Amino acid sequence: MIRVVARRLAWTALVAWFVVTATFALLAAIPDDPMRALLGPHASEQSIAAARAHYCLDDGVVARYGCFVGDALRGDLGESYRSKRAVTDVLADRWWPTAQLAFAALALQLAIGVPLGVIAARRRGRWPDRAITIGALIAASAPAFVVGSLLLDVVAFRTGWLPLGGYGDAGVLDRLRHLALPALTLAAGGAAAYARLARAEVAAALASDHVRTARAKGAGERAVVLHHALRPGAAPLIALAGVDLGALLGGAILVEWIFQWPGLGRELLLAVLDVDLPVIIGIVLVSAIAIALANLVADVVAAWLDPRLR
Repeated sequence: MIRVVARRLAWTALVAWFVVTATFALLAAIPDDPMRALLGPHASEQSIAAARAHYCLDDGVVARYGCFVGDALRGDLGESYRSKRAVTDVLADRWWPTAQLAFAALALQLAIGVPLGVIAARRRGRWPDRAITIGALIAASAPAFVVGSLLLDVVAFRTGWLPLGGYGDAGVLDRLRHLALPALTLAAGGAAAYARLARAEVAAALASDHVRTARAKGAGERAVVLHHALRPGAAPLIALAGVDLGALLGGAILVEWIFQWPGLGRELLLAVLDVDLPVIIGIVLVSAIAIALANLVADVVAAWLDPRLR
């Protein structure tokens, strides 16, 4: 297992390098000049040239990439064009709100989707199965910005039960009130995916020989479902959770923008609008590492639950 983890960590570093390099190449192909966007249309050519030299943009693409790689190896991801802050400081401020939103959304997805999938599998072909399947299809088809806008209008604006947006103060209860709507918006489509996957895995397990043997030996229905059906089918659910967690840690751009949540996704959108190349590359790097590490953790947990994977 240690060798597997070490090999996956090496692949994580390789994937992060490839993603950042590809992002750098795409950004280098953008015809827009970030220094003109930074200094404004009335800036002189001398000030623009000085800004390009300061940010290592006055040479060719290869030289700019060399500057970026050299600084990144020293732990320096550059300086934001927009805020004049170090990119590492920007990422340090934004990763924790995104982590809170990601883990809350994933917890809601699992808490809602897996039980519904188990119920649908146990009532396969009956009205609970049909109702859950139709509801999951509707939830999976609804875009996040539509779900978020509806929740804002109904739950926050019309009733005033929850805040319209923002991060809230340092209090736990107030933070949870601000976190509820964006987390529920992200969880809607994900819960539908977990419900459908759990239904398929549990239904297949309930029809298998080992489950019939367990029932013949007098095992209770709860033990049959939890230990003999759900646990063997947990590996696909954990793999999906790893992918979802990595994507959520990378930043949910639309949801964070709708609810004014100060995370990586909102910061990335602002950086794209301002052509803030160092911040864009820094967030892409963090996202790539988060996705790779989340998948690594999911693989380790799946192997721990299922000895066949070891």
